[in-house]
Amino acid sequence: MSSSRDSTHEIFMLECLSLAARGAGHVSPNPLVGCVVVKRGRVIGRGFHRKFGGPHAEVNAIRSVHESVRGATLYVNLEPCHVYGKTPPCTDLIIKSGIAHVVVGMKDPNPLIYGRGIRKLRRAGIRVTVGILERECRTINEFFSRFVTTGLPFVTLKIAQSLDGKIGGSKREWITGRTSRKLVHMLRSRYDAVLVGAGTVVKDNPRLTVRHIRGRNPVRIVLDGKF
Repeated sequence: MSSSRDSTHEIFMLECLSLAARGAGHVSPNPLVGCVVVKRGRVIGRGFHRKFGGPHAEVNAIRSVHESVRGATLYVNLEPCHVYGKTPPCTDLIIKSGIAHVVVGMKDPNPLIYGRGIRKLRRAGIRVTVGILERECRTINEFFSRFVTTGLPFVTLKIAQSLDGKIGGSKREWITGRTSRKLVHMLRSRYDAVLVGAGTVVKDNPRLTVRHIRGRNPVRIVLDGKF
């Protein structure tokens, strides 16, 4: 029985993660969050955090419902916030709406939030289950987790190299193929900034924009040791 219930939780949490991913490139420095509202085994509401400063996933999900959410279960990949920021606390809306059960993928790693949103919900009499697909939930928000726990950015090194260890030649030509370049543009759309050395700018004059997919251009940073 427990195994069947856990499997059901995982199915709905996977949908939360799928929704959360749709906010990539638009919500930083906030986390990627998706949410579904389930009643009698049926999804009655969906939402995700669409842009920084906008309503959180839980708010969008509850607002999307066209019937009473009283007694329903809310699934969300990250612990609901309990403090005022650019928007009111999600916990307040959850409590007010009459939701009976909240299933959380992971606790918010932000030291100001960690566990407090969950405790607030439980004090209000709401049942809370934590840790469903926790590894996947941590992975989707690894950028956010690193920043709020260390104050440091999440940095990825990208290098194009030929089989014989070269990163360039006398001729100006592509080392990577179309598939690789499309992947790089996808990564650019999800990061806040892209950094290159001054030598790369002088030699290649790269645009450093997102062109092979639809997405947001990152901030372009040039590192020059002469300044």
